[in-house]
Amino acid sequence: MEVWINNPFDNLPGEGRRPQRYNLLCRALTKAGHRVVWWSSDFSHATKRPRRLEAVYRAPEGFDVRLIPTLPYRDNIGLRRAWSHRRYAAAWERMAVAAVEAGALPKPDLVLTSWPPIETAAVARRFRERWGCKAVVDVMDAWPENFHRLIPGPPWVKEMVGRLVFASAHRAARRAYRLADAVSAVGVTYLGLAMRYGCRAPRHLCYHGIMRMNNGASRYSLDESEPLRLIYVGNMGRSYDLATVVRAVRRLAEAGESLRLDLAGTGPREPLLRREAKGCAAIRFHGYLSNEDMQQLLADSDVAIVPMFPDSHVAVPYKLADYTAAGLPMICCLTGETQALIERYGAGAMYRAGDEADFTRVLKDYLHRRSRLTREALASARLARENFMMDAIYPEFVRFLEDLRRV
Repeated sequence: MEVWINNPFDNLPGEGRRPQRYNLLCRALTKAGHRVVWWSSDFSHATKRPRRLEAVYRAPEGFDVRLIPTLPYRDNIGLRRAWSHRRYAAAWERMAVAAVEAGALPKPDLVLTSWPPIETAAVARRFRERWGCKAVVDVMDAWPENFHRLIPGPPWVKEMVGRLVFASAHRAARRAYRLADAVSAVGVTYLGLAMRYGCRAPRHLCYHGIMRMNNGASRYSLDESEPLRLIYVGNMGRSYDLATVVRAVRRLAEAGESLRLDLAGTGPREPLLRREAKGCAAIRFHGYLSNEDMQQLLADSDVAIVPMFPDSHVAVPYKLADYTAAGLPMICCLTGETQALIERYGAGAMYRAGDEADFTRVLKDYLHRRSRLTREALASARLARENFMMDAIYPEFVRFLEDLRRV
């Protein structure tokens, strides 16, 4: 089967960073005997810089990668990113049709597009009309629902006004879910969202995958005289309650508590966070790390932070898989599916987003009751083994896609 994947956000082979969802899916499809092309962007969503990769190349695992020229953007939420996605989708359509007509690529049997971007799902449907392929939407995020948070006011106002302001995006979502041959998603939450939009096609749940377990931290700081080592890995944008975390850690450190916070990643809020942390030796910024360096930092940590605002509409973030693969207990303010997973396994504690006092309360319990670290680390590792192991979940995803082609 000729399979095309379109996702412009994940790390690509050759970048030296942690293989994410679409890399692992491409590997699983290739291993199952399918020919795979991963269409992506020549602009890195993570670093907000041009990629230093060939426009067309073969990954070591045997699938092809083709890069699409992409208009840069600085903020994850904004008009420039929306315009960039529109141009990206149009460029993909032109490049793909030209490649097939020139004989450089065979026509696809199945095209899977991540959601977001919004526009690529419509392009995949046009490919279906042209070539008779299957069109699958893989839901990574709740677009445009997460844009509602930009609107001031209580939740019911955000919802009502958001439906009006982003009406065209909601129509696009309705068409994408209703007209897809199948919908897959990284969370049960998103499958439910697709159904509310009217999706009646086959649906499949596949969480973010991990390649291996890292056996948890090399040691835990059970002695209260040693620093409790906190870690955050990911974007530093407006969806993340990092200011609360940084302020709380700084004040606890100034009060004489023994702790350390490592922040790995970058984003538009990094300058603000650096100002909040200025002069505090307990808070360290590492920038965007290679996979090897990130795994080492995770292995040298005791507790991981999941500081995502609930109105970000994120179901299960990448960092949950990364943290649990390292066997780390988690302090989290993301409600919904992520909270349910953490509480079901007893793998961490919750705090109220934006509430520094509540975060401080939770953090002090870890500082002065270190015995909970070992118990919750084992629970976190079990959560990873039972939900995120790539060798279990991606072959199931491949079989789901193969069954679609037989229909």
